[in-house]
Amino acid sequence: MLRRSMFGSVAVAAGKAVLSWTRNRGIGGVSRHWEAKAEACERCPLRWVQCGVSYCGKPFLQQIDREPSLDGCGCECHAKAKSPGEHCPLDSGHRLARQGEAGCNCKWCEIERAAEAGL
Repeated sequence: MLRRSMFGSVAVAAGKAVLSWTRNRGIGGVSRHWEAKAEACERCPLRWVQCGVSYCGKPFLQQIDREPSLDGCGCECHAKAKSPGEHCPLDSGHRLARQGEAGCNCKWCEIERAAEAGL
């Protein structure tokens, strides 16, 4: 897997923070099934709670250099779950999720497929 530079990782995180901030103010879309995604995060072994907030692993600025399948992504779980374009870094077996021509196998995409199928 291609790894970002530290500057690149911080820049991406800053962009996500801005989008989350605008989403909290009613600007931009919210994922249709974000509650189910956030609920999956609350049961995840990577979950880290700090000051009453759930994160995907340690908060990003406490650990910038990370391996997503082991450390999570460092995002706030509920903010990430609300973002329509985000994916969970893990599949349902808690392995690194893969995105390819056949689609994505992350936990959240599985939740989306199940919801669309009415399961």
